[in-house]
Amino acid sequence: MEYRADYIKNGYVIIEGAINETILAGLREAVEIIYKEIEEGKLTGFRHQTVLKPDVFHRAYIDFLNIEVYNEAIRDILDDNDPSFSGQACLIGSREHQICGWHRDFRDTDPDLPELHKIPNNCVQTNCAIYDDESLWIVPGSHVRLGSQEESDHMAKCKGLGFIDLWEKFQARDESALSGMPGSMQVKLKAGDCLLYNPLMWHAAEYKPEVKRATLHGGFKSVPLLRRFKNLRWGVQHNPWLQEPDYLGDLGPYLGPGMKHQRELALLYPDGENSS
Repeated sequence: MEYRADYIKNGYVIIEGAINETILAGLREAVEIIYKEIEEGKLTGFRHQTVLKPDVFHRAYIDFLNIEVYNEAIRDILDDNDPSFSGQACLIGSREHQICGWHRDFRDTDPDLPELHKIPNNCVQTNCAIYDDESLWIVPGSHVRLGSQEESDHMAKCKGLGFIDLWEKFQARDESALSGMPGSMQVKLKAGDCLLYNPLMWHAAEYKPEVKRATLHGGFKSVPLLRRFKNLRWGVQHNPWLQEPDYLGDLGPYLGPGMKHQRELALLYPDGENSS
């Protein structure tokens, strides 16, 4: 199993069938807790940012975070056998037909970008499908360069719309708001597939209310790189309750060490990427 070369070149890899049927069944049970929060009006966004929070925690998340093929792929990509866990969210789509516009998680003006572009495997972000998922669009290879003029021209067509906005608004500006981005491709995941990608790559998404969505969205980083680059510290401050993780039970062979790093880094960088 070698994923690093493809990840460095393209900015992503897909592990087909990484989540087995037993763990998938547990995860589907787990996300019902989140759907209930939506029904009760407790959650109105397009994601639950912190599914390890005690009020929505389910043991299936621990089983998922200890899947061997998933973790070994992350370690291979990062070239690090002891990475830090950064947190676990769940993307749940939207009750309205919406688009999350094209973006990268770092701006071209970020002073760290020139160095990060030299390290294409600087971090791993994940989209792991609990149900079939065709929401995400990406531009392979865009994780190692600044934006092009063609990409800027395409983005300008939807200038002024919200980061996430109604599909109709995007369509009124550009009927090919997603597919028209130069070099774009739609990521089609079957339930159990895991996409590992670099968030410096252009990505966007379409949320269809008639499609049930539950996609596990997490992150992993090499501790030395996280200490070196401020903007790799996103997420470390999102889970204060993990400082007392006894309620999680046995953390397992992969999550245990990763969680230890997460807790230490959260104390060291309490404001995440805004910490000095």
